[in-house]
Amino acid sequence: MPPFIPPLSDPSKTVPALASERSLVSFPVESLTQFLHGETLEPQRRIRALLEQDPVFSNADKPFLSREKMYVRSLEKAAKLVEMKKRNGWGEEDMMLAMRMLGDSTPQFLHEALFIPTLKTQLSDEQQKIWLPKAENYEIFGCYAQTELAHGSNLRKLETTATFIPETDEFEINTPTINSMKWWPGALAQSSTHCAIYARLILHGKDYGVHPFLLQIRAPGTHAPMAGIELGNLGNKIGFNTIDNGFLRVHNVRIPRSQMMMRNSKVTREGKYEPAKNAKMNYSTMVAIRANIVRNAGFALGQALTIAIRYSMVRLQGGDRIPSQKGEEVKIIDHGMQRFRLTTSLALSYAMLMTGRVMFEMHRRNLKNVIQGEVGLMAEVHATSSGLKALTSDLATAHMEDARRACGGHGYSWCGGIVDILTTTLQDVTVEGENTILHLQTSRWLLKTILAALKTKDLSAVPAGLRPALQDANVLEQERATIVPGQPVSGETLVAAFWHREARVLQEVVTRILKDGAGEEAMAKSQVRMVELSRTHGEGMLVRNFFEALAKEEQTILSKGQDPAKGYLPVLKQLAELHAIHRLLEQAGDFTEDGYVSRRQVVWLRERRDELVDGLRYEIIGLVDAYDLSDNQLNSAIGRYDGRVYESLYEWAKYGMSIMEKGSQGGVLGFDEVLKDVLAEGRRINGVVVTPKL
Repeated sequence: MPPFIPPLSDPSKTVPALASERSLVSFPVESLTQFLHGETLEPQRRIRALLEQDPVFSNADKPFLSREKMYVRSLEKAAKLVEMKKRNGWGEEDMMLAMRMLGDSTPQFLHEALFIPTLKTQLSDEQQKIWLPKAENYEIFGCYAQTELAHGSNLRKLETTATFIPETDEFEINTPTINSMKWWPGALAQSSTHCAIYARLILHGKDYGVHPFLLQIRAPGTHAPMAGIELGNLGNKIGFNTIDNGFLRVHNVRIPRSQMMMRNSKVTREGKYEPAKNAKMNYSTMVAIRANIVRNAGFALGQALTIAIRYSMVRLQGGDRIPSQKGEEVKIIDHGMQRFRLTTSLALSYAMLMTGRVMFEMHRRNLKNVIQGEVGLMAEVHATSSGLKALTSDLATAHMEDARRACGGHGYSWCGGIVDILTTTLQDVTVEGENTILHLQTSRWLLKTILAALKTKDLSAVPAGLRPALQDANVLEQERATIVPGQPVSGETLVAAFWHREARVLQEVVTRILKDGAGEEAMAKSQVRMVELSRTHGEGMLVRNFFEALAKEEQTILSKGQDPAKGYLPVLKQLAELHAIHRLLEQAGDFTEDGYVSRRQVVWLRERRDELVDGLRYEIIGLVDAYDLSDNQLNSAIGRYDGRVYESLYEWAKYGMSIMEKGSQGGVLGFDEVLKDVLAEGRRINGVVVTPKL
């Protein structure tokens, strides 16, 4: 049966409730869309239009598919993308955009986003000439095999080995124990022919730590596992079930020495080891994925909020107890708590989008440097991406779940759309490093930077907002927030508040660590507060990056001779203020503990937050429409652009019934097999005789 394709939204047939909401937006939505997407807007719309002309890319039947059929459908999409890539001459950026436009995940994403970048950053120029064309033309299909059954985030303890055999100029790859088998890599179980496998380099009996190698795992033609290779599928997961996450055991498999990835570290024919300039260069792919998670968190949350906010403007409920409503039901967005929870989440989504831009640009600069052998940015990018990945994935999934709950019963249905978005995104809190461990990595980098600066008296490597507290330990006691009642709170005031909070937590942690000896044992004793330090660092970045992005955009608008007071910028400034105030109030104790923010100011901030939420009431539909998400990307009966919620739910349910498996006698599944006998026994006990109708 071909994929189920519900009628796409026709803007001219938008339900009146949603049409009236859009008519009240104060800014041109298209202009905001251009600001959010920049130079990628035109190509992503062009590519999306091509995709949505082909029924293979419809996502609408996904709620009704088994895991096995989801996987096959994802391969069909991947195959079609490869065909379109070749036909249209798409480059790397086009292909990544196409996969973002799918509204679904395919094993191809692991090949394009992990395997190929690993080849680019880890293979030498000579090796790339051999392997990159094979990967880019899909002669081979690859995945990233790092995590093991017993070790994930602790990369230094990975157990897979690659032992050099000097007699044959080969490495022998082994997963020597059950614990050491590769476990979890996406696209490993069934899709991939090759993998970038991370293993301990053993030379002449000496362990040189973990390094990347290229390993063929399936035979060409038959796709059967190679000799010495055992592969399997890990089965159902919370989400992401279009991807074949798997396990890999390797038994004495030999590969040529040339299949050690030697851009950074090298092993000569004689078995001599030449180390990389920086050991972290071997993990540049992992850092890249963390940076992408930060960028994508805002959009994933934006998808969920687009659904929830559109639905909240169509769904009517309550109002009978409000005299002014005269017994009429009201839009659920006009219930104060609904409006509050969705608007504050929307502000967070935009803050994450702005920070995602900064993080991705930092990653791109670092990637360029790594390819050229420069590692100056690596430590900062690694630390920043770790903490932000942890913070944004935690916040995004928590607020997506709240958006799902805000949709009531229809939010519980997979056809509501948020369930699939949420369960797919939930992997991000664990993938590429469990979040608590990543927070510790970030705070460890911060502390080492600070301790080194205190020792040398050179503060140039210290974030600017933390320097005053290091120069004068008493400055924090003297600082107070400049917040007054009945007025907007400036970006400068809010940014200063988050710097103050971070500096105070940092000062506390540094003092404790120095007291305990300043070594690893001292840091281990302070883990709880170190995680809090990383979170304060990340939240400060979210606040600063939002305001800085708007300041930069204001200058761009002025340079074009336009008035920044007109258009979307005033609305975004309110959204940035709301985000910062809400984050502050969510952890008010951190800001009031030392008197920086007074109890009276907390009351004023609550009043200002409520004022901002109410002031944005008729802007939020424009703010979510600006994400530029198609119906197919959202794959939601309740988040359609035209607001035809109930017709869509009915069509989806009818389709589900039409493909439901029939019972053994052609009736309802389960009746002839089970219920018939149960009901018959009940009637027999009660003396009821049922005569079948002819």
